[in-house]
Amino acid sequence: MGRIENAVRNILFGTLGNFASIILGFVSRTFLIHILGVNYLGINGLYTNVLSVLSLAELGIGTAISYSLYKPVVDKDLEKIKILMQLYKQVYRIIAIIITALGLLIIPFLKYIIKNPGDITLDQLNIFYLIFLFNTVSTYFVSYKYSLTNAEQKNYIQINIQVITSLTILIAQIIILIVSKSFLIYLLAGAVIGLIQKIFVYIYFNKLYPYLLEKSNGNLSKEEIKVFKKNIIALLYHKIGETSINQTDNIIISSFINITCVAILSNYNLIINTVNVFINIVFNSVISGLGNLIATENKERQYLLFKVYRFLGFWVYGLSLLFFVFLLTPFINIWLGPNMIIDKSAIILIMVDYYFKGHRTVINNFKSAAGIFDADKYISIAQAVVNLVLSIILVQFIGLKGVFIGTIVAGLIANVTKPFIIYKMIFNKDAKYYFIDSITYIFTISFVFAILGLLNTVVLVNITLINIIIMGFLILSISNIIFYVILRQREEFAYLSNIILSKIGEKVKEFYYTHCLLLITFLKKARNLIAKETNKFTRNKENSFEQVNDFNTDRYSEKNKKMAFISELTKNTRIQLSIYPVVSMKHQIISFINNTSSTKKDEKIDHYFRQNGLLAQSLEWSYSIDKDIQDLNSLQKYFDKWTKSGALINSLENAINGYTLIYLNELTPNDKYKNTIEKIKDYLFAHPKDKSGSLLYRKSFDDVYIESVGMICPFLCRYGKAYHNQMAIDLAINQMINYLKYGFDSKTSLPYHGYNIKGNIKHGIIGWGRAVGWLLIGMIDSLEYISSTNPYYKILRYQFEVIIKTTVKYQTNSGYYKWQLTAFEGHVDTSATSMISYAIKRGVMIGILNRSFLHYSNLGLLAISHSIENGVVMDSSAECTGFGIYPQDYGSNQWAQGPTTALVALSLNQETKIINNKIYRRS
Repeated sequence: MGRIENAVRNILFGTLGNFASIILGFVSRTFLIHILGVNYLGINGLYTNVLSVLSLAELGIGTAISYSLYKPVVDKDLEKIKILMQLYKQVYRIIAIIITALGLLIIPFLKYIIKNPGDITLDQLNIFYLIFLFNTVSTYFVSYKYSLTNAEQKNYIQINIQVITSLTILIAQIIILIVSKSFLIYLLAGAVIGLIQKIFVYIYFNKLYPYLLEKSNGNLSKEEIKVFKKNIIALLYHKIGETSINQTDNIIISSFINITCVAILSNYNLIINTVNVFINIVFNSVISGLGNLIATENKERQYLLFKVYRFLGFWVYGLSLLFFVFLLTPFINIWLGPNMIIDKSAIILIMVDYYFKGHRTVINNFKSAAGIFDADKYISIAQAVVNLVLSIILVQFIGLKGVFIGTIVAGLIANVTKPFIIYKMIFNKDAKYYFIDSITYIFTISFVFAILGLLNTVVLVNITLINIIIMGFLILSISNIIFYVILRQREEFAYLSNIILSKIGEKVKEFYYTHCLLLITFLKKARNLIAKETNKFTRNKENSFEQVNDFNTDRYSEKNKKMAFISELTKNTRIQLSIYPVVSMKHQIISFINNTSSTKKDEKIDHYFRQNGLLAQSLEWSYSIDKDIQDLNSLQKYFDKWTKSGALINSLENAINGYTLIYLNELTPNDKYKNTIEKIKDYLFAHPKDKSGSLLYRKSFDDVYIESVGMICPFLCRYGKAYHNQMAIDLAINQMINYLKYGFDSKTSLPYHGYNIKGNIKHGIIGWGRAVGWLLIGMIDSLEYISSTNPYYKILRYQFEVIIKTTVKYQTNSGYYKWQLTAFEGHVDTSATSMISYAIKRGVMIGILNRSFLHYSNLGLLAISHSIENGVVMDSSAECTGFGIYPQDYGSNQWAQGPTTALVALSLNQETKIINNKIYRRS
């Protein structure tokens, strides 16, 4: 799954599960207050904060290791993952021991930080505290296991486990409160269920990641350890600042005011935190996706998405802030009574802190995803000192409000300073733009606040449930209207609205096809009535082909111009083949890993990968049609260099070169060529396969990639036909049949990027344009060499036509295909457009598609012509990394240059004849 799919899944699971937990949480708290009293509720909140302070011993190691896991997870570097996870395990066990010791040392001081505990004895306070301590310490023996799934963007696993545990604990505790009215049994029930959950997590994750049970013999390099230590030290500073701001308020209130005030305040915090749960599910579920974003996107793209992320944060936090200001106290009044409310001025202070904390969330998430921990570490220390000093001084003069003022001032230190850091280190921009936006947002929220304040004095004169609902409706409608009016011209609004509208459009489309069967039936009948006119229209399109296609004009002057255009295109293709091979992104990553690992030696890099294979294939078509000796010379130089170097075959990607090498060996027989062809065949036959016989893209994983169909199947079929080897053809057929069976999305009839039948998983995005192109090229260039008497020939031929009919529905009016076919507002992609158009052209040439499909191929070629600059094809999407990263970076790439050159050659072919559905080439 990619960033978007995993984030959506995380949000869905998190929202549904937490909603149920929250409802039961309110029920449990209500019973706790009415059965045992507010002091027990205060103890519950206080001990939670005390142990959060003790968790400073964690030092931020979890965050540091989670960040370190992003890259090895993307690279599927199991050895590095094992090293990091074993380190995590060892360190967390030490932390558990430290927290236990510190926790026990605090027991004698509990009586000094709990003011007026009522009828709760000191012995009871100590026992309750020990149960809380056990719950906290035991967590460290299993919590590290979640870091790997979270780095894989599978947050829903942790969310599901936690939600089920939370629901079970809440139900059990509610029953215990009603039956026993014992706070001790209430706490013990939670501890026992929590312990069972931790045992389950230990067993479950051992089965999910069995390779983690193997002991790693490797170690982190000195440089990695240095970076790791640096991040941990920086994160310790952040941990101190964060804990000081978020976890010390209750301790100060309990020590200087009383435990009852802690209990009353905890009801407000429950509601605020409840809303924050849903907000944070959205923001935290995309944080690991932000790590990928920062690693792959350019700075302008990062900056745009940061602004969008912040804009969304303002809208969500701003709207929830207005609900809290006007409805929080009235709701608590109805829920628990007037004795449980706090002063209005204190509420305003809490909300001011809430608003600025929301903006800090956006900054901190981006900063953490970028791995920036050290630059702002002293800011956190300053926050901690300011918060503690101000809060302790002011609480003695103005009470509760003094604590909140200290928290606000400390928080604002980060709001003012951190933007300078991320704007400089991530975006290379002046931070003044951040503060200009801040002023806009503050003005907007203040304007809405003033209007709603006037309405509030009228609507909530009497606090009733009906009046609260009316006020809630006014807040929702007026806030969104004013936000829209003031902010609708912003780039961020346009970006978000496009995403939302496209999602709504998909849902409307889904509803239409699901519920309008009668209309569809009517349209089918109507289609039959106008079939004759449709056929006439299709013929007209064919006859107008010369008018649409700039490349097939009969005008002599235009023909000369087009031939010069083609000559320049082919010339650049030859140049690219000669200056390439270069080191691909994949090999750069492999080289980096090997060079930074103390356990691996750099391997000899294979230069003859899939991009070059496409260039070579295009020159084959160009030479076979035009007979330009320069094309043949380029191919010979390219393959001579390969064969003389020993023709290293270490990847499925090499096979695509073998396809053209067979052609070259037929023209200019050469023992080295033939030996290399046999090496490729032997490599494919011996390559690891899954249980269905599909070749695995990487030897150590069970994943099948769609590119494999395009890279290996044409070679195998051409080899089988040329050298009378039916086993090679059968192997290719099996690859295609399996992908049709396991790799498609049933709803859209478009392929995924890959699949894994062992794990019953489909990988990557649906309908990635270049993936569709690879599949179609693989099928059509294979079908040319498969006998029509083969039992699978008709199946593959039929499926090819079905996929083509599905694909052309996504062709834009201008002729392009988007980088993801269904991304109607996404970037056009010449690699997808050229590969799909080439496959259609070939389908017509060998008689699998009828001539009406030439319209789509010609339209695609016309579109690509607008993206060619001085013979170089532009607007091609960049190389993806695995199933998770599809960089939105467009320019010149060989997988557009090659198929475009081939497509142009086929379209201008004056020497290729279609006779009895077979293609014959002049020699």
